[in-house]
Amino acid sequence: MSEKLKDKTLGFFLTEKMSLTKWDKAGILSREIAPYNILAKRFKKINLFTYDGKEELPYQKYLAPNIEIVYKKWRMKARDYRWLMPFLHWKKIRGCDFFKTNQLKSRAALIGKIINRRAKLILRTGWTQSLFQIKQNGQADKKVICWEKIAYGLADMGLVTSEGDRAYLMEQYKIKPEKIIVTANYIDTDKFTPTAGEKYDRRIVYSGKIAQQKNLGALIKALVKTGVALDIIGGAMDEKSEKLQNELVKSATELGVELTFSGRLPNEELPKILNKYKIYVLPSLYEGMPKSLLEAMSVGLACVGTNVEGAREIIKNGVTGFLAGTDSESLRQNILALINNEELRVKLGRAARRFVVDNFALKTQIGKEISIYEKLV
Repeated sequence: MSEKLKDKTLGFFLTEKMSLTKWDKAGILSREIAPYNILAKRFKKINLFTYDGKEELPYQKYLAPNIEIVYKKWRMKARDYRWLMPFLHWKKIRGCDFFKTNQLKSRAALIGKIINRRAKLILRTGWTQSLFQIKQNGQADKKVICWEKIAYGLADMGLVTSEGDRAYLMEQYKIKPEKIIVTANYIDTDKFTPTAGEKYDRRIVYSGKIAQQKNLGALIKALVKTGVALDIIGGAMDEKSEKLQNELVKSATELGVELTFSGRLPNEELPKILNKYKIYVLPSLYEGMPKSLLEAMSVGLACVGTNVEGAREIIKNGVTGFLAGTDSESLRQNILALINNEELRVKLGRAARRFVVDNFALKTQIGKEISIYEKLV
């Protein structure tokens, strides 16, 4: 084991307005802190910059001893704190050898880099905002493009989750190939593992956000007169998603499709729930690197995704799952092909599990990240 990082300090910035408290309420705390507890074994110290106050401190018990929660000590609005954080915690900022953020929207990390130029900035994004806007609206906001240009100009290394994002960013911002690398989303394959037990016969499952991007209306239409029910693990997070959820319920009722919503659940409960199903469907119109799909594959479900960027980098059609079109008829055909063929379901589920373990396991992905830090020393 290399000791290049044993005297180094990493500054990790949560996404703006985010905190350990909010991670906990969203049910993703254990998933999100897992990689940093592993990284802490290699670094001298990790400063974890969060956007909430003293209520963050009780979460210290879940973190490695050398991870310090750097919380908001001053009463101010989040929109002001995101700019002032690096100056208010300037001693912590000056003591860092690396800065890392998991989303582009982290002004504090960029300002930290300006204050402490010797520190290396690692900019990791699960999805590229301007590219998503192009897919969604046909064009990107000029302010977003400007912000991305500044961010990648300051970054010493960019980490993205798909080859599509990497190619787009290199062309859009003239980034050198060696300064932007694909590092996939990670899955704790020890937690997300297949278990024996009874499974639902004619019920399929989707887990994730309630959003237009996810194309759930088409999935409901695909199930008309099939006798197949749809269970959605997730729920509305705001007024917009609540409105969409109500529309989906109304549509399912009118079409005679059985539909249930579980509401938002802690991530640690997902493996047990997913293991009750045989088939998982992700009917998205576009994707980044869908973690929900990887989790379903990791527990050995036979998966149907759509033939869109992101999903097709995970699913090899006919080998680790099925790739359907985004239309209802194509989704229907692929779902029924799995519903009616147990041997095929098992074959695809086992191959999917092997693929995720080999390519997306938590320890594998963190090992890749550690090698990046070491190269930047």
